[in-house]
Formats: sequence, C-alpha cells, structure tokens
Amino acid sequence: MALIGGGGAGNVSGGNPSGTGSSLNYIGNHCYAYSGAFGATTSAQTTLEFETGGQYIVGEMLTLGGVIFDNLGGTKTAFRILINNEVVAVTLIDNQTDHSTSNNAIPMLLAPYSRVKVEVDSDDNNATVLSTTIFTGRVYA
Repeated sequence: MALIGGGGAGNVSGGNPSGTGSSLNYIGNHCYAYSGAFGATTSAQTTLEFETGGQYIVGEMLTLGGVIFDNLGGTKTAFRILINNEVVAVTLIDNQTDHSTSNNAIPMLLAPYSRVKVEVDSDDNNATVLSTTIFTGRVYA
C-alpha cells in the first residue's frame, strides 16, 4: 500500500516516525498524530495539520483540555476541526465543570487526499490551560 511520500507500508517519509508533532504518522495499516501540549490562549493555535494519502482512513479525533495550573483563568477551551478548510466539528470544554475527557472523542472518516487541521483557543489569554489533540485511525487501500 502506498503512503504519503510514495513509500511502502513501512515508510514514514514526510511524517514524524515517532513522538509528537503536527504530522500524520503511519505504522502498517494504522496512523496517528499527537500534538503535544499547547497553552491555549485567546488566539487560535494549530495543534494538528496534515494531509492524507491516496487511501481512506477510519479514525477518531480526541481533544483534551482542562489541565489548569492555577486559578488565573482559561475556563473554557474550544477546538475546531477543519477538513479541506471546512469546519466539520467544534468541541467546547468547560474546564471548571467538565473534568472528564472520555466524551471528547469524535469518530471520523477521512477521504483520500484530505487536508485536516485542528485549532484550539481559550476564553483567557493566561495560557494556564494545557490542551492536546490525538488522532488515531486505520488505513484502508
């Protein structure tokens, strides 16, 4: 199966072979992306941004927010998921009342050659709320 960069199943060219980063990584028939932690501010920040190859992907986007280091603010965190520059989902996490992250998983079907972007921002500019985005999926030829 050809992957991004034209490689075979074990090829991760064009991607980060392990660890965090904004790119999509491939391992066999699976793919993943981890954004790492972002201090959410009132300005939108890109947590993930990648393009899929010539195959479709069935996966799940998990948006996590709410790690507050002090009581200085950052009470709400918003995530926007865009596919091909169109907003397809928005999640809002109220960090003062919603301490569960298990309900923030969004099932996704990504068509071949999709451009995916996830943005995060907060209602406060203190960047005391850490947020992260995780995508995992199965690749089909």
